[in-house]
Amino acid sequence: MATSPSAPARTRGPKAAVPVVLGIFLFSLIIDNGFKFMTKAIGDDLALTASQASLQATLAGLVIGIGAVVYAALADSVSMRKLLYVCVGLIAVGGIVGFCFSSSYTMVIIARLIQTTGLAAGETLYVIYVTKYLPAKDQKTYLGFSTAAFQASTLFGAVASGYVATYVSWTAMFLIPVVMLATIPIVKRTVPHTEATSSHVDLLGLFFIAVVATALMLFLQAFNWLWLVVSLVGVAAFIWHICAHENALVRPEFFMNKRFSCIIVLVFIVYSVQLGYITLFPYVAADMYGYEIDKASLLLAPGYACAIVVGVLSGQIGRVLNSRLTILLALLGVIAALVIAAVGIGWGSWVLIVSVVFFPSSYALFYAPLLATAIRDIPAEKTGIAIGFYNLTINVAIPIGIAYTAKLNDLKPTFLSWAVSADTPVGAGYGTILWVLALIVAVGTAGYMIADAKLYRSERARGALS
Repeated sequence: MATSPSAPARTRGPKAAVPVVLGIFLFSLIIDNGFKFMTKAIGDDLALTASQASLQATLAGLVIGIGAVVYAALADSVSMRKLLYVCVGLIAVGGIVGFCFSSSYTMVIIARLIQTTGLAAGETLYVIYVTKYLPAKDQKTYLGFSTAAFQASTLFGAVASGYVATYVSWTAMFLIPVVMLATIPIVKRTVPHTEATSSHVDLLGLFFIAVVATALMLFLQAFNWLWLVVSLVGVAAFIWHICAHENALVRPEFFMNKRFSCIIVLVFIVYSVQLGYITLFPYVAADMYGYEIDKASLLLAPGYACAIVVGVLSGQIGRVLNSRLTILLALLGVIAALVIAAVGIGWGSWVLIVSVVFFPSSYALFYAPLLATAIRDIPAEKTGIAIGFYNLTINVAIPIGIAYTAKLNDLKPTFLSWAVSADTPVGAGYGTILWVLALIVAVGTAGYMIADAKLYRSERARGALS
């Protein structure tokens, strides 16, 4: 009997789609991180301040955070194949619009928002695909690929955008992801076309979070107090929403869990610094050492190579060290990285290389133990919601951090110049900014350690009583 041409596609297992879905995931991260690193090149070409140029990164970052939650919910009722079509289509449309209208910064921002709506799907759907379609025994292996890919994407994105901006044009970065259209036939052949039965997206809750985050970023642009008022109103509205609606994004009882609340605050503080430093990096490399953006991107290579290794080995490290010690060492590593850069900024570019070895590796080290600690006391049936809110907090903190770092870059404060090795006003300004970032992490770390010690004593006392 003759075999139907479509038979191989029907018998193809779910693992067959992993390479293409992982490829879309990695490519989406590379493009997203590339545009963040290219902020200086965009600002120089369009005569923008650092704060203005950072808008294309901060607003896009907020879309990534909100989009991740939306796509995660849609995956319960829309087939993975259709969502990937939407992903690739939006990325291509945004890229074409951005390239064609690159002389208008307003259109650049609009194009980035369209593009990032697709990138959010690419950055979310791989993890969902693995947990939805692959056997439980294989999931840890394939999820490990995502950790390594996340670290690698920051390096590849920085290097690629650096060379594109220097030797071609930053506008070409819009066209590169259009090649993802070539993945559509592969997605059609390999990704299962399965419809689920239900989904719920708390659009109102996400709207309030978007209002709060956007208002904070706009406040940081010009310190217009009206935006701060809007942000506070958004916070009040979000609190009302989660108290009044059973199907809200997160319920009030989550915040009654003191350990979860404590870690959410720490996550917001520490992750706000993460890409703030990376977007500041090319400015420091250019103004202090005369490096073009392509050379600046290469300074990141050793650090992110180490971070990839740490990410891959984080599971083994976690088995040797307990979560509390791992988190503390990682936080101290972030602080050390920023202090090294701040103090040694006048000694040469090698200081930045040393700093970046510690910086991303520390973030790679504490993600897993921090998340595990946050959800430790959350009921099993609610851990999905808790993890979703945890990741949303990270994705909201990152653009806010980029915004306040960009504003500090515009202001160039020098009040900590006495703690900086550089003997020029420019060096004193960058050194002070790096000290401020280090102090932000240090305050978050100190607050976490105090709260953790109190919670530990309380938990031990309850254990003794029982």
